Formats: sequence, C-alpha cells, structure tokens
Amino acid sequence: MTADWAGLKFSPLVWASAFETGDPEIDEEHQELLCDLNDLSELLALGQEWSLVVDKSQRLRDKCFEHFQDEEVVLEEAAYEGLECHKIEHRVIEQQLDGILSFIASVALPSRAATEAVLLLRSILVNHFFRYDISYKKHLSRSRGQKRGGADGSESPRRQRGR
Repeated sequence: MTADWAGLKFSPLVWASAFETGDPEIDEEHQELLCDLNDLSELLALGQEWSLVVDKSQRLRDKCFEHFQDEEVVLEEAAYEGLECHKIEHRVIEQQLDGILSFIASVALPSRAATEAVLLLRSILVNHFFRYDISYKKHLSRSRGQKRGGADGSESPRRQRGR
C-alpha cells in the first residue's frame, strides 16, 4: 500500500564521535536508537502500511524507556550532579512519546498530522540525545576510571539484565 507520504526524503541520522558520552554502552544504545529512527523514517519514505509504522514506533518507544533506565543507572553510579534534572527530562519525554503513540495508534487512515507526529517522535529523541545527553559527557569522562559495579563488587542492575 502506497501512502500519501511515500517518497518523502529523510536525511539519515549519522553517528559521529562528537556524540560520544563517555560511556561505551550508552553510546552503543544511542547508535542503535539512531538506526531505529532511520528505519522508522524509511518506513515513512517507502509508504509502508501504517500498522508497520505504528509497530516500529511502539518498539522504539519501549527501547527508549529501557535506555533511559540504563542511562540513569550509569549517571547515578558516576554521581552525576545533574541526575535529578535529567530524570525529569526523561519523564517528560516518556509522556510525550506516550501521547504520540496514543495518537498514531488511534488513526485508522494515516493523515499528514499522524505522519508529522511520527516525525515529532524522531525530533524529540534526536534533540534529547544530542543536546541533553551530551551535557553529562565531561562528567563521565572525569569519572571514567571509577568502578561501575556495586560497593560489594556486584554487577549493576543494567549489567544484570544482560547488557
């Protein structure tokens, strides 16, 4: 099925070393999320069925929520002084993503507004990764040598999940 938005051109999001945060696992998650955003953009550009766009958006939302948890663990372990503000930013984004997902999932036939909502999802995440997450780079770089495990030598919750 070819949709009205088929043929739109989206510049792919490209990872650059300047975007590194100082934590290799967080950087890897950011790179994976960028790939997911590019995949979502491609679904739109190819005019794929709306249900595929909604499904990909839902999976992206879920991965973002998990990423936010992982990031908060890293920042807490590094004693990042801006952690509470960063958590608030995450909660705001979670609410925004939930609202976007609720809207696009309720649309039977995709419209320009629904397509723009998906693009807003992309914009929100890119803004957060490259504006807010980069703000803790200096702190993580300074604390890079510190052990990330628990005080008793146990693994952090993030590592226990298999990351």
